[in-house]
Amino acid sequence: MASNKNKRVIRFTLNDEDYRAFGHYRIMYTEGGRKLVNRQRITYFISGLAIAALFTVFHVDHSFTVLAYIVAAVVGIGGPLMAERMLLRQQDNTIQASKDNLERVHPEENVVTMADDELITETGEDRQVFDYKDIKLVDLTDEAIYIWMSDTMIMPFPKHAFRGMSEMKAAYDWLQAKIKSKGGDASGDK
Repeated sequence: MASNKNKRVIRFTLNDEDYRAFGHYRIMYTEGGRKLVNRQRITYFISGLAIAALFTVFHVDHSFTVLAYIVAAVVGIGGPLMAERMLLRQQDNTIQASKDNLERVHPEENVVTMADDELITETGEDRQVFDYKDIKLVDLTDEAIYIWMSDTMIMPFPKHAFRGMSEMKAAYDWLQAKIKSKGGDASGDK
């Protein structure tokens, strides 16, 4: 086993903004998040069609039918256009509602050790070790570095864990180089 003379240690505690940024990232950039948005869009579109069909098949007062068609158009057209924004707002509300959760009131410090041979994460009693070659994707955003261990396990390293964007970018580049040197491919091409 090689010595870990080049190891880097990152310490951080996740805050509300980190949870919010991760929630938005998950909705905007993961396959599951995109499926959720598309499902929401289809639901609104079908609901609009159903309202229009109901008032076409079952005749009622003409002015009420026109009102129903207007509602159907708003739901069927406006809903799909606003689905993503509504899901992001719903995510923000869920995060805000869980503010009193014990893990959020007394958050534990995350310690990430990027050693020569492995990535080690420690949070409280939980310790996990990952081989660099097993990392699927490393994504750099303005808020964090997101490390994809699988399609469902994503680790955030928030910007406040670094001294600034230049240090965060250097850690990102270091991780990419380390993954490549260990035979992995974190480009996201699966």
